Parts: sequence; C-alpha cells; structure tokens
Amino acid sequence: MLPSPAAVWLVITHLGAAGIMLPLFLVIATELWLAGQKSDLLAWMLAMSAGGAIVLASKIAFIGWGWGSASLDFTGVSGHTMLATSILPVWMGRLLAEPGQRFSLSGVSLGLVIGAAVGVSRLALEAHSPSEVMAGWLLGLAISLTAYTVMRHRRAVQGVAALAGAFLLLVFNPSWPGYFPTHKWEVGIALALSGHAQPYVRQDLHRPLRESAAELSRRD
Repeated sequence: MLPSPAAVWLVITHLGAAGIMLPLFLVIATELWLAGQKSDLLAWMLAMSAGGAIVLASKIAFIGWGWGSASLDFTGVSGHTMLATSILPVWMGRLLAEPGQRFSLSGVSLGLVIGAAVGVSRLALEAHSPSEVMAGWLLGLAISLTAYTVMRHRRAVQGVAALAGAFLLLVFNPSWPGYFPTHKWEVGIALALSGHAQPYVRQDLHRPLRESAAELSRRD
C-alpha cells in the first residue's frame, strides 16, 4: 500500500527538523574536531549561529510585534529549510568524496537539492509561504558555501560521515517527532520580550489588507 502524499511530505520535512539536523551537525563537528580542523569547525559554527539568530529574530519580531510583510506573506525565515540547506550539503559533500578527494561537488549539489525539497515540503504542508522558504534556502546556501570554502582543502573522514547519516533514518520512524518544541520556545520568548498576552499569527498580518479590500468594496 502506497503512503499518502501527506505522509511523504512529512518524511521529507523531517529532514530539516532540529531534532535530526542538530545531532547530525554535532557528529560532523566531532569529526572536524578530532581531525584537527578546529578553525574550519569554528567558521561553520559561527555561520550556523548567525543563521540561527536571523531565523529566531525574524520569527520573534513577528510573533511578538507583528513585524512582517503582508505583500510577501512573510512572517519569519523557514528554520527547517535553513537547517537542511546548511547541514546536508556539508555532510553529503564529505560523505561522497572519493578517496583522496577533499570534497564532492556533486554531494554538495545533492544536499542543496534536498534542502530545496524540504522547503517544498513546508509549502505542501502549509507551514510556510514561498518567501519564507526562499529566505531559508538562501540563508542555508550562504552557510553551506561558507563551510565548503573553508573545508574544501581538507581531507574527509567517510567513516564518521557515514555514521552521522544514521540519524537520517529517524525520519522514517513515525514514533519519533524529529523536532524540538522550538515554536513553543519562540512564542514564549516573543511574548516575554514584547509584553503582549497573545502572539501575532499569519491572519493578523493580512487583516489590514482584508479590511481595506472590504472597505473599498463597500464604497463601490
């Protein structure tokens, strides 16, 4: 019996879940540390931290204060898309590297394609808008290219990279949620900082446009 389209999209979207991507990142980071590539690891970590801060700030700004774009339907950068696009290309680039090869460009490209697929899954599941997904993919691209630039002259350790891939099997486990309660944390932080009792939601972003359209309709 074939799985439903929704089930397929859920599997794909779990590839960007923090509960799967962050352990994958930690295993690769351990590989870099043990291989003596501490400066490369630091550069990647700084890029990841900056990307995470941008995602968090964009979401808190909307949840707490309603700062977004109604015309772009933008309420915050897609974290799933950003994580998948910033980690999977690095992992696959090292995993698919030939013996003696430092990095596989085809592996990096495949990781970017999978990151885009995660973004499409967020659209299919109506979790994000196209502008939010595109922002997440471009941010992840910048992070993964930063990692590629600093790591491309280093050797890869395929055994560790293959071990890291074991975490991806969790996306097929229906009992594994594959995520941390990041949205709950974001809402809590936003409300604490803004002092508001209720979070802003996407409907609030479009309410002024709907009210303006209704007013124009009444005038006509």
